[in-house]
Amino acid sequence: MMSEKDVKTEAGKEAPSGLRPVGLTFSSFFYGAAGIYYLAYPFLVQDPMIIPLYVLGALSLIGSYGVMKMTRWGVWLGLLLFPAQIIAPAFALQVVLQLPGITQNYEAIAFAASWVALIFFASLTFLLVLDKRKSFR
Repeated sequence: MMSEKDVKTEAGKEAPSGLRPVGLTFSSFFYGAAGIYYLAYPFLVQDPMIIPLYVLGALSLIGSYGVMKMTRWGVWLGLLLFPAQIIAPAFALQVVLQLPGITQNYEAIAFAASWVALIFFASLTFLLVLDKRKSFR
């Protein structure tokens, strides 16, 4: 006979303790990857004075840890990072798309594609964290 906890788990109401949902693992990975991207980007474009990207990168890495550990502050930090993780790539994408000859420069195309990917994964991560926010401690 199944216990009440097993019945709840099978119905999809409650995950077993100790297991992190796959969506939150993905979200934690994305926050970490985005944090590294935001920290490395100023050095790649040789403009180390882009201070907001350092802050966004550091907060993304901290948010990655919080989501991985499934802490309540991790969910809040993850949700609060969403607007910044959409606005920063959107402004950079707007600048890149105004460059003349972007369609002939493969580096510029890859750069624009990376910003589009950041926007997409930031939106997906926001939805995944928002969906599982009740499972955080």
